[in-house]
Amino acid sequence: MTQGEDRLRRARRGWLVFSGCALAAVLLVAVTATAVGRHLRSPAQLAADAEPPAPSVVTATVERRVLAEPVVLRGRVQPGASVRLYPPAPAVGPNSVVTKVLAQLGERVREGQVVLERSGEPLFVLVSPFPLYRDLTAGLTGPDVEQVQRALKRLGYDVATTGSFDTRTRDAVAELYTDRGYTAPTASAPPSPGVAGAAVSLPQAHVVVLGRTGQRVSAVGVRVGDVLADPRKALFELDRGAPSLVAVVSAEQAALLAVGQAATASDDGAGTTTGVAVSAIGDQPVESDGRTGYEVRFRFTGKALSGTAQRSVRVDVDVAGGAEPVLAVPVTAVFSRADGTTFVTVVSGQGTVDVPVRAGRIAGGWVEVAGADDRLAEGAAVAVGEGTPARR
Repeated sequence: MTQGEDRLRRARRGWLVFSGCALAAVLLVAVTATAVGRHLRSPAQLAADAEPPAPSVVTATVERRVLAEPVVLRGRVQPGASVRLYPPAPAVGPNSVVTKVLAQLGERVREGQVVLERSGEPLFVLVSPFPLYRDLTAGLTGPDVEQVQRALKRLGYDVATTGSFDTRTRDAVAELYTDRGYTAPTASAPPSPGVAGAAVSLPQAHVVVLGRTGQRVSAVGVRVGDVLADPRKALFELDRGAPSLVAVVSAEQAALLAVGQAATASDDGAGTTTGVAVSAIGDQPVESDGRTGYEVRFRFTGKALSGTAQRSVRVDVDVAGGAEPVLAVPVTAVFSRADGTTFVTVVSGQGTVDVPVRAGRIAGGWVEVAGADDRLAEGAAVAVGEGTPARR
């Protein structure tokens, strides 16, 4: 190779290196410009990006449902009213010991029956508008004697209602005791014609009175061995009524209730639930537990809860609607026009259409819709407002 040819070859090599570097620089500039350009925005573009996206329609589904709005109350179980048999005052004392209990639970108490023995002495049941207020002895007269004579006559004994504790009456009393396996007591009587010394008597401590015969024993308050030391403790309860549930409610709550309305009572302490129904609503304010309201009484339609004097039970009352399901939409799906008419907007793949409706019962955030055509049916989508889709 000549010296000239060598210089030419080196010149060509230098040009190629220069051209390659220049091309690499151009490519680097192009790539950098492209990367930076992606993050560059004009003021107009920035303003457009800051605008909220177009709103979309939020829908709900038309349902058939039972509309019921519960009212939650607190109440207490009260035992049913009953007739209570208390011991006669002279039968109460430290030596008055129950030696037999003869009236049994569920039994009907009849006039003339011995319901128990105390210290071996009988306690008779007689029907009278008032209790005996003294021991009846020979020669006494008065309305108490007349009531005893009437009772003896109803029991089949031969007496006249003279109002005098005479010989015929004393003989009938003696038969009353004998027929039931007892010996009639005697007592000294004041001097009177035909009476000498002691004669048959009817002690006040031997008689308990009822308003009528045939009442059923619903609770027995004593047992053999008990001492009748408390005149306020009942021996028996008769014809006890069913227990009830009583709550005190506000005037607003009382206005929502009606006799016969169904409810559910729950005793959280015992873990039991049962059915009840409104049986009475008071019309005069009462005070209970430091607040004033109206007394509402419920009867048990299911198994009665046990008495809970020290704790309350929860009562859930369905105060609106009926038992049958109705066509309903959320209350936010019903719109009004200026003329007072109401409508819902049905949304479908073909677009939206306003369907006139009549609003009915409202409960739990839902409203009954009536009078609509076939475009509004169970399962249809209705507009309840506008929402914003999530940003991507």
